[in-house]
Amino acid sequence: MFHRFIFPTLIGLLVQSFAFAQTFSTEEVAKLQQQANQITIVKDKWGVPHVYTKTDADAVFGMMYVQCEEFFAKVENSLIVRLGRQAEVNGESDLYQDLWARTFIDPTKALQLYQRSPKWLRKLCDAYAAGINFYLISHPQVKPRLLTRVEPWMALMNNIPSIANSNLTEAEFRAFYGKDASVSLASLSPSLEHDFQQAGGSNGWAIAPSRTQNKNAILLINPHSEFYGRIEIHLVSEEGLNSYGAPFLGQFNIFQGFNEHLGWMHPVTLSDGKDLYAETVTKQGNGYVYQYEGKSKAVDSSKVTLKYKKGEELLSKTFTIYRTHHGPVVAVRNKKWISLKSQESNIDLLAVNWQKMKTKNLKQFTKVLNKRVMVGNNIVYADRDGNIGYWHGNFVPKRNPSYDWKRQVDGSIKETEWQGTHALEELPHYINPANGWVQNCNSTPLYAAGEFDSVMNRKPIYMLPDGNTPRAVNAVRVLNQLQNATLDDVIKAAHDPYLPNATRFIPSLISSFEKVKNDTVFAALAGAIKTLSAWDYRTDTSSVATTLAVLWTERLVQMNVAKLPRPITNEEQYSVTNGSNLSVDFLSPAEQLKMLGQVVAELRKDFGTWEVSWGKINRFQRPVEGKPFSDTEKSWAVPATPGYMGSLNAYVSRKSPQTKARYGVTGNTFVAAVEFGKVLKAKTVLTGGASTNSTSPHYTDQVNGYIHAQFKEIFFYKKDVLANAERTYKPGE
Repeated sequence: MFHRFIFPTLIGLLVQSFAFAQTFSTEEVAKLQQQANQITIVKDKWGVPHVYTKTDADAVFGMMYVQCEEFFAKVENSLIVRLGRQAEVNGESDLYQDLWARTFIDPTKALQLYQRSPKWLRKLCDAYAAGINFYLISHPQVKPRLLTRVEPWMALMNNIPSIANSNLTEAEFRAFYGKDASVSLASLSPSLEHDFQQAGGSNGWAIAPSRTQNKNAILLINPHSEFYGRIEIHLVSEEGLNSYGAPFLGQFNIFQGFNEHLGWMHPVTLSDGKDLYAETVTKQGNGYVYQYEGKSKAVDSSKVTLKYKKGEELLSKTFTIYRTHHGPVVAVRNKKWISLKSQESNIDLLAVNWQKMKTKNLKQFTKVLNKRVMVGNNIVYADRDGNIGYWHGNFVPKRNPSYDWKRQVDGSIKETEWQGTHALEELPHYINPANGWVQNCNSTPLYAAGEFDSVMNRKPIYMLPDGNTPRAVNAVRVLNQLQNATLDDVIKAAHDPYLPNATRFIPSLISSFEKVKNDTVFAALAGAIKTLSAWDYRTDTSSVATTLAVLWTERLVQMNVAKLPRPITNEEQYSVTNGSNLSVDFLSPAEQLKMLGQVVAELRKDFGTWEVSWGKINRFQRPVEGKPFSDTEKSWAVPATPGYMGSLNAYVSRKSPQTKARYGVTGNTFVAAVEFGKVLKAKTVLTGGASTNSTSPHYTDQVNGYIHAQFKEIFFYKKDVLANAERTYKPGE
């Protein structure tokens, strides 16, 4: 039964609640309420929202309203970050992150993009703002940190490159813009150290009908990322929208998901559309010039004023942003200004991510992909017609392959300019390969269909920067074994406990002990070595060897990162932290054993013994937002390990100052196995559960399924949704 507000009374209450902010007029509230009345939200027995509407725009309204119900603080924060306004709430320390965002887009440009967008896309942007605004209006008890009103153009602040993925550090950017440009003409020496970060990533598999029991294509959607950064949702409109999956919070497209006809998965790739250029700059009059083809060109400049919080005051600081024809200046190295060239198709990017959700076959999907505006993402695909496919990258500029594009190139010559973009068919890709499956685990395309592809290896080297991750090695192993597969078989394969990098490196550690076992310094490690020698290289919560191996390999990753040339490129660091380019060759037997000794000592310090099972140290816990992990609160043992071990269901856990156990922070988030038959079937799991309310049964009702690969069957067809409905309502109720 619907419990509806009496419409005039609601408007009066809402306007009264927000009168102090003078944010919304009575007419605006009435219009938003009218739109809300066109939307029905059904939450099923797992708490998953299904949004039913007449129009696509109303579906966007409903999606954003639902996102705010569970994650308003994160939705607002995503907007604050993109607007370049973090320092207004967090203080001066975030000033340069704000400057980075405003270097690429500002509200004036975003508004212009909105005005240039096609009418259908503007409607979606309008609904995006409307859904968030109506949530604020109908929840006056929610106090935003900064934004009391969202505008439609904010949806187009969607294409800001990350600093780290641009082969820069925030320290470099801060060093350049934190000083006068005249000083920046010198060779600054900021710290170029990269903090060791365990790599995230994703797995995408597509399995052809020839390898499945029901002779239907199956798609595995398996992103790895920070926990609680997305929701599971189903959107249905009478304009042809019927998509299910996981949007990023603060965005209105289902980034990884499926409809009744086909599905898509986007593992991250190092093949991208960003490059650094070294510019030769000199002072001239009141400005600067840079050299290009033997001539001097003026460096463009513009002012930007940013606000920041200091105590109870809101202060401001004005910066001058510099640009060459390549893009904004972002650093200085060896007396050269460094500019960043990137792709800027904000409108097309927003459109593509929506349009793919409504495609019905390979031809339509490929037509959308052919816009070629997605940067840093691969595409794994399957459909109801039995097709499977894989594309490595999407927006890939044509470059001179004789240059090392991982590092800055000479900005003074034409030879380093982009020469257009590669056509979709020129990219590494597979459509219906003979082996019957494709995979990408943030890995090279050279093994995407199993065997090394010598033909694909002839592609330009800048298309192939990714390593062969141990997750990809594992994926090839399990996919080759799949025959007559069901959804459950695919889910089981995606949680296979074998750890390829343990097989690769632990024998070297054991061999190192044999070489120095008579050294009394290492005699105390005999027990640990015996445990590792008896291990089958499979993770399990009861395994002590897994504990030793993971903590030792973690130190090996750190040692490998430390020896990378500075400045470290994202390609080099990620290929180490994801386990692709790890090595023990530079370490002596004594050095390898010293790391094991550190592991043993740490375990003894925390637990009184080194014989600690992986399940005791590796835990899942979902504390209330803002509260720290605690060894005294309820938690669950997790068998999965970090991706650098080759664990397909990657799970990164960390100690905190107040704990001895390690608790999960990144890894599997929304995972789906989808079978595209005449009737769509899918099983999914979401980290913890669908609710952010710790008192809700949906806060941790998916934990056991998440840990033990027992996925829930989804409700896709409306009769099934209604038969399993837990709550039906309209926004504002």
